[in-house]
Amino acid sequence: MIQRLLPHIIAVVVIFFSTFLLYSPYFLDGKVLNQSDNVRAHAMQSEITKYEKESGESILWTQSMFSGMPTYQIRPPDRGNYTRYVLRALMLNQGMAMVPILIFLAMFCTYFLLIVLGVDWRLSIVGALCYGLSTFYCDIADAGHSTKMMALGLLPGVFMGAILTLRGKYLLGGALFGLFLAIELYVNHIQITYYGFIILGILCLIKLWHAIKIKQYKPIAISFLTLAVAGLLGLAANASRLMTTYEYSKETIRGKSELASKADKGGGLDADYAFDFSYSLSESMSLLVPNIYGGGVSQTYKGTKTYDRIYNDIISNLNKEGYSSDDAKKAAEQQIGSLFYWGGQPWVGVAIYFGAVICFLFVLGIFLIQGPYKIWLTTGAFLALMFAWGNHFFVNDLMFKYFPMFNKFRAVSMSLGISQLFFVILAVWGLQELMNPAVAVEKKKKAILFAAGITGGLALLVLFLGSGMSFDGKNDSKYGADLVGLLKEDRASLLRSDAMRTILFIGLSALAAWFFIKGRLKSNVAILGIGILAVLDIWMVDKRSLYPAKFESPSVKEAEAKPTEVDKQIMNDKDPYFRVLDLRGNPFTNASTSFFHKSIGGYHAAKLMLYQELIEKYLSNPGKYINVLSMLNTKYIIQGENEKAVAFPNPQAAGNVWFVKQIQTVPTADAELDSLGNLSPKQKAIVRDTYKDKISKIPANTDTAASIAMTKYHPDKMTYKYKSGTEQLAVFSEVYYPPAKGWNMKLDGKPYDDFFKVDFLLRGLVVPAGEHTLEMSFEPKSFYTGEAISKIASVILILLTLASLIWYFMKEGLPEVSQMHDMAIVNDKPKKATPGKGAKK
Repeated sequence: MIQRLLPHIIAVVVIFFSTFLLYSPYFLDGKVLNQSDNVRAHAMQSEITKYEKESGESILWTQSMFSGMPTYQIRPPDRGNYTRYVLRALMLNQGMAMVPILIFLAMFCTYFLLIVLGVDWRLSIVGALCYGLSTFYCDIADAGHSTKMMALGLLPGVFMGAILTLRGKYLLGGALFGLFLAIELYVNHIQITYYGFIILGILCLIKLWHAIKIKQYKPIAISFLTLAVAGLLGLAANASRLMTTYEYSKETIRGKSELASKADKGGGLDADYAFDFSYSLSESMSLLVPNIYGGGVSQTYKGTKTYDRIYNDIISNLNKEGYSSDDAKKAAEQQIGSLFYWGGQPWVGVAIYFGAVICFLFVLGIFLIQGPYKIWLTTGAFLALMFAWGNHFFVNDLMFKYFPMFNKFRAVSMSLGISQLFFVILAVWGLQELMNPAVAVEKKKKAILFAAGITGGLALLVLFLGSGMSFDGKNDSKYGADLVGLLKEDRASLLRSDAMRTILFIGLSALAAWFFIKGRLKSNVAILGIGILAVLDIWMVDKRSLYPAKFESPSVKEAEAKPTEVDKQIMNDKDPYFRVLDLRGNPFTNASTSFFHKSIGGYHAAKLMLYQELIEKYLSNPGKYINVLSMLNTKYIIQGENEKAVAFPNPQAAGNVWFVKQIQTVPTADAELDSLGNLSPKQKAIVRDTYKDKISKIPANTDTAASIAMTKYHPDKMTYKYKSGTEQLAVFSEVYYPPAKGWNMKLDGKPYDDFFKVDFLLRGLVVPAGEHTLEMSFEPKSFYTGEAISKIASVILILLTLASLIWYFMKEGLPEVSQMHDMAIVNDKPKKATPGKGAKK
């Protein structure tokens, strides 16, 4: 038993040790990456965290951003889906900000996917390392895209379960598929899962075609049925997240607008916004030649002429502005890094590089591997790459218009993470086939020559054509002619050096492969040599962005969550509930305000549609439309920089709730939005004709002495008391969210009529005469129903997985490594073990 487990134990140790080396500051110095998006996430979650600490329960609505929104896409409550404990075990009980553990998770899952595919365990280690240590992971780790890292890392586990099921291991495969799908969905990065399922669908189609071809109808039918049942269990385990997300998405910028000017766009994102980060076909050459377009803002350019010319000047200027020495160095690196990229995207963190050796082996695999999985891996690799091309490729335009859900997602370049996974799998499998004595030597020779010719030829083409490139960046006009001249020289130099570097790595790998088939190198030496080249190739490019200065003490990150003097000034206001507009930067890309205040702005990719339209029309010019800020109960406006920032009180802030004296009806959403420009919110309310019946009984002369006020605040439940001699229209400074999706009204403890939309964005309610208490509580049925489903389904999945593992190992035992690595697929059936095959020659 130990002998059979030993290779996998070695693999896990090697994988973990590699993450330790690349991210050694985490372990040796206690330093971390800044991860700006995680800092933003903590700011967004501030109110959620506060109430969790106070009551032990998670809130479902928060006022910390955009004047209020559900918490579903900020930090969904962890009340159901017990498969989260499996995820926690896979992450060694570490949090999602612990980058090395997320990398380990990705490599762990990739290793076992490769084992299931029949790749030798030593080559599986190489594949796992090349995937987990990729520049793509460096990029998203640095940015703090933790859920994206986790979703990409778990995807190989989903594929592994599906492949086992399609191979006839119905119970084990189905259980693992359902379990990994459950935790894949739990980490809540739907876009990655969506792309993964499109590619998994292609595998199912290929398998169906193959089954029809060889007339194996029953096995494929059972496989599909098993995947369907397991998939439903995985979905059901996340019912509370999926149901609420689906419900919420219809109200967001991914849904349909009520404005006539946007009616022709239907549901989904605007195409320009969705495809903003699209790789051009030429920029995709960075997968082979990393700095073809100058690299990215997160890389260091130490040693270039531009760096040497301006680095010290930037440091000096920043020191004069009060930056510490360490902060000035980091800021200088970022400022210089922002100069070098000259591609077509707004900006990039790093150049996404798959690896010269991996690209060479990928092409080698295309020529050497046979069977349906070769077709799937090749198709998946190029399909994911095609998604990343965005608006540079016509097929994406068609999919955006007609393919279900494709228009719900943006930043399509993230699909490169899936493309790299498939490149790596086919690459190491191709290397295994190179070692396979059953493959003819002549075929191997041709494969090596074609692979080296194609990849090396592309690198040579970049080298020669590079001399004719302009090297002009979008923002070069902002800089002086001398600096731009240096930049162009450096950009050209980076291209040339990386092209030659790529040619060198391809040449060395091709030579090692050639010497092997000529009998001059033993298989173990060839595998070790090519494996080291593949990992070293990627590792060296990683270090361009993971340089020592990039890591910082956790105390630096904690300092970002400490209130400034102006924040403290506002926090001294004992009013329990008001909002703040922070103009210390762009308020609608800044989440830090939410650490301390209920913010008008924020940072989120799924804002409510109504709020986004209010931003576009009015809030982007807040100085001109103070009345719109006032209706949102904006009590303070922060202006100025750093220590000079000042909080200006807004005496016109309308408060939490008020009675209006006049009501104006309008026919359309456009008219309603337009009417806000000159609206005095405490005097008049704008109501659309749709709700005329709601206000029909309000008398012309209402009680002018009436009063209404909030008496208790909780994000999920707000209490108000009022007194009026007549029926009145109460307007709440709360963002409208359809009552059917969770907000309930009670009058004196009894269910009351639903509120309706007024002033385009706010909630209105007609209240009866008298002295009464109102309660507005957020109790979404979708969440509570989903939670019950999640608990049942997740328990079934966990028990099913445990039972299937026990049954499998009792029946078949733990396979020997030799049996595993000899399972190269031919006509979708494992080969019988051949002495000396593969890496054991």
